[in-house]
Amino acid sequence: MDSGSPKVVFSSVEMDPDQLQSHPLRVSGIVSLLLGLISAVALAGPYMWVVPILAIAAALIALRPSKLPYAGKTLAMAGLGLGLFFGSWAVASHNAADQLHLQTAKGFAVDWLNCFQTGQAEFCFEMMLPERDRHYKHVDLAKYYANQPAPGGEQDLPTSGPVFSDFIAQPLVKSLLNADKKPQWEFVRIDSTMRTTGLRRWTLQFEDAAGVIAEPVLVRLVAKETHDGQIHWEIKDIARPE
Repeated sequence: MDSGSPKVVFSSVEMDPDQLQSHPLRVSGIVSLLLGLISAVALAGPYMWVVPILAIAAALIALRPSKLPYAGKTLAMAGLGLGLFFGSWAVASHNAADQLHLQTAKGFAVDWLNCFQTGQAEFCFEMMLPERDRHYKHVDLAKYYANQPAPGGEQDLPTSGPVFSDFIAQPLVKSLLNADKKPQWEFVRIDSTMRTTGLRRWTLQFEDAAGVIAEPVLVRLVAKETHDGQIHWEIKDIARPE
């Protein structure tokens, strides 16, 4: 007898107990998402770029083709997107900071080379000293260095580092100080660069477009970052290319 109740019709899938189970979940999809979420740490520096790389790798593993349906594809896609986003951002930020530091290094080196034309050999020498050992803000440099005793004298001199008398005796320094007109310095190339925690070194090559200084010069300089984020520049050496 028909009670009038609607009949419940089950599909073939619903009638198969094996099909009632959820699709298997790929753990690599979850791993990719988690790594993608923490990929922001890549902005801290190149040593953390491994995180978005791992997020991308885990996502590619999770998204590999399969004959059977599986869960976790959406998680893997999210992890892949986050890894690519933060990884690209970190690399772009790093390159932009490198270019900014290079431009600052070039400007500092050119300003230092130009100071020779003013005859301020003492100030040029001061830029080769650590920030704590510089005196140009407090004393008359010409008088101060004129009264400097020879190394080994009684005055309290730095135990290491350049010596003013040796500095002005260098042939290249003499050429710069005695130039009859102002050189026009042009940047040629980076000969070498090195970066460590809180320290960046460059060796930059310049040439004089005016021809006052016949051969190119190499300026070696460093940028030291203090704990409060300030950057101190220091010239390490000036030389001819080998």
